[in-house]
Amino acid sequence: MNKYILLVIFIIQLLSCNHTKTTTSINKLGSIILNPYGYTPLSAIYKISSINSSPITVTVKGQHGENDLIHTYEAGYGTEFEIHGLYPECNNTIIVNDAGRIIIKNQYVDSITFNGIKIPSKFKIEYNNLEKENYSNNPDLYFVGLKSDVTLGISKNGFLRYFNNKSYFSKIDINKKNIMLFSFKINDIGCIYSLSGKKILEFPTSHHHDIIKHNDHYIYLSDSQYGSEDRLIEIDQSGNIIKDLNFGNLIENIVYKKNDKDEIEKYKKVVFGEAVNNIYKYNSVNKNVDWFHANSLVYDNNTDILYVSSRHRGVLAINYSKWELIWWMADDSINTTVDINAISTTIPYDMHFKDLKSLEPYRVNGDTLKDGPKNQHALFLLKNGHIGMFDNQGDENINLNGSRYVEYKVTGTHGNYRAEKIYEYRKTSLYSRITSDIDYTGINYQNILIAYGTAKKIIELEKNTKKELFNLDIDLSFSDFLYRVDKMPFYYDENRIYSEDDNMKNKN
Repeated sequence: MNKYILLVIFIIQLLSCNHTKTTTSINKLGSIILNPYGYTPLSAIYKISSINSSPITVTVKGQHGENDLIHTYEAGYGTEFEIHGLYPECNNTIIVNDAGRIIIKNQYVDSITFNGIKIPSKFKIEYNNLEKENYSNNPDLYFVGLKSDVTLGISKNGFLRYFNNKSYFSKIDINKKNIMLFSFKINDIGCIYSLSGKKILEFPTSHHHDIIKHNDHYIYLSDSQYGSEDRLIEIDQSGNIIKDLNFGNLIENIVYKKNDKDEIEKYKKVVFGEAVNNIYKYNSVNKNVDWFHANSLVYDNNTDILYVSSRHRGVLAINYSKWELIWWMADDSINTTVDINAISTTIPYDMHFKDLKSLEPYRVNGDTLKDGPKNQHALFLLKNGHIGMFDNQGDENINLNGSRYVEYKVTGTHGNYRAEKIYEYRKTSLYSRITSDIDYTGINYQNILIAYGTAKKIIELEKNTKKELFNLDIDLSFSDFLYRVDKMPFYYDENRIYSEDDNMKNKN
């Protein structure tokens, strides 16, 4: 009888233990994996086998006087938890708090090299007069996209905290409450990656220069075969193409309405590509002509206007749904390099939009005629509707007047558009023939972040006073220029004010 009672008690205890195991809210402990996808040696992930049912906090201990980097992932986040901000040439400490259970990993990270060239573990900051950081354990960094498929993340103190040798970026932005890298590789398929290097979405066509959100979709710049950087693609969240458009058709539709033979002949020296049935030939060989060179996009949800920077032709406002030109603007003295061989980033004829009479009613007059953009990049739509941009100010190798940030107010109607220059910031000592970037930063967007591409200089200034707050050089021999610079943290914080890359008027 006693043996029977003991057996019953044992079975009850066994069933009770099994029941407790199946309802526990504690996951099995995971593992810390450094450089998980092979592109980010200053990053890691904490990986578990099932979705976390309790919050998980990751910490990288600060060094060189910098604070610890700390982020807590809420319950139900997933199975991979990014960890960023390790220091090269240092012993690093990573701490993971998984439902009260502590995992500590100590790891020495060697120096970072690219193509055999060592990247500094600390960059020289010329000066730093920035306001106090509001998120001391998740501060903003300067993410720098370099030619040669490299992205760096540098702290305000100059320390290298992020490295990615998969690609440089068109922007670092928030996507589904994560900070993600929108990659850019010339004439290659673009992707959206997590900062740890995990592929989130692959684009169906080549991608260059810029990508923006359009509700739940993405709009990005792409290439045609013989018109080069003159194509625009809209895709859904699965990468399916929703729209496939060409900027050449905007001009074609206007010119051909008049059926003026002389006008059409001039047009055929401006617009090229298979989309407009005008493929340029040199020595009887079909040539890819970079006639448009789209390099920046901004979309206004309120008006359905798409603003586009064409490096070689000017700035355009487009009715996006109808795919119709509203207006265009450029300086009279725009001087894009001409080469009849149509080599990269040149045009074969010294012909421009201003030479087409049919485009005159669409032209923005006023300040932009003699003080307008020349070979500009990085459009920005402000809350008041003004259009800002990095105005490279020419296609010559040397410009003693320097490049600038400039802002215009455009008013009027068809046939009578006018622009007023509202603001300008210029350093005559800094000229960038190509690339470059503009962001707005600060809790009230009171600062401007400017990246001078070929000068490889990053400056942050207070807009109203033009007082320079931050100055950083990125002088690396393996890269001829910077593409983009974004100021963002590693981790998403609810209700935080983030820098803006292109649009303060409304969120795309």
